[in-house]
Amino acid sequence: MESSDRADHVAGALTYTDSNGQPIRQPRQPTNLQTLLRYAMEATKAEDAPGGSELTPMDEERRRFLEEALKSLTVDIPKVLQRGIKILTNTELMNSVQLGQPIPDDIRAAFNNMMEFVDDIDVANDFQKLGGFSVFPICYGSENEDIRARASELLAEVCQNNPQCQARVLDYGLLNVLLHFANSEKDHALSKCILAISSATREFDPGCRELIAQGGCDTLFNALAQPHVGARSKTAFLIRYLCNNYPEAKEKFIQHNIVKIIAEQIKAGRDGSSEHLLSILPILLDGDDSTVVQQCREPSLNLKKILEDHLKDEEIHYDDYIDEKEYCQTILKIFDGYPQVEVVNNEVDR
Repeated sequence: MESSDRADHVAGALTYTDSNGQPIRQPRQPTNLQTLLRYAMEATKAEDAPGGSELTPMDEERRRFLEEALKSLTVDIPKVLQRGIKILTNTELMNSVQLGQPIPDDIRAAFNNMMEFVDDIDVANDFQKLGGFSVFPICYGSENEDIRARASELLAEVCQNNPQCQARVLDYGLLNVLLHFANSEKDHALSKCILAISSATREFDPGCRELIAQGGCDTLFNALAQPHVGARSKTAFLIRYLCNNYPEAKEKFIQHNIVKIIAEQIKAGRDGSSEHLLSILPILLDGDDSTVVQQCREPSLNLKKILEDHLKDEEIHYDDYIDEKEYCQTILKIFDGYPQVEVVNNEVDR
């Protein structure tokens, strides 16, 4: 392969030729908005009519127009955050939205605009410094579940892998608020609530320990039995993390016999939560805890048949679902050497 000594050559880039078939040297890529216009003009000179390839001075009116256009592309993020915080802390406005009512445009825009930027950890920290956490007590005080769900989604985005904001959740007592709502929210609102709990605690030891101390394992156990697939998936994901990193949490889930809940959900039919549910069992079995083994082998549960039936689903054998398949195969190993017990009319035929 021949090497190019052109510093600005990009492999696979389009090249242009003039009327004589000679290649035209492309200008360097722009590094800011101010050079973008010049780059575009120089890059398209080859398409101009003959004699029109020379750049001419720009008249003042056109220059002002283009400067304003470029300025409009620049977003003042702190102002966006401040506007959003101001709207969401307007108690009168927020309390005016009743149960079941659609969210007003200004409230919806406040949530959406801030969500556009707070996934950046620096912006999330700016949100916190600007007093952004003051929006959550007001939003969670709303009787409108859509407002509460959006608040949970915003909180989850702000806290994701962000110890500074995760610490603020504890400072504001928001984890207790979230655990309270996780016991009463339904469907989409519950899914967003669990998401916020997960983002506020995972990879943050003080948050995880507070979650366990405040009865969070009981709350998550109950959420695992909810019908909403998204809520179950997010709950299972967090439970797996806790079991993998906090023995005391693992013990609590074993005491609750989480194996039974998982088996019942898998038996009910395969869905988007199945892989996450199954991923918990190998972690519970790790260490050969006799209680977990006994729970899995409970004849009335018939877990072996549930897993064998699950493996009959054609989709589970696709490459995209290899983890789900391996979870089933790993769990089935505990039945090796043990005869399957036939269950008839919920009675064990011994």
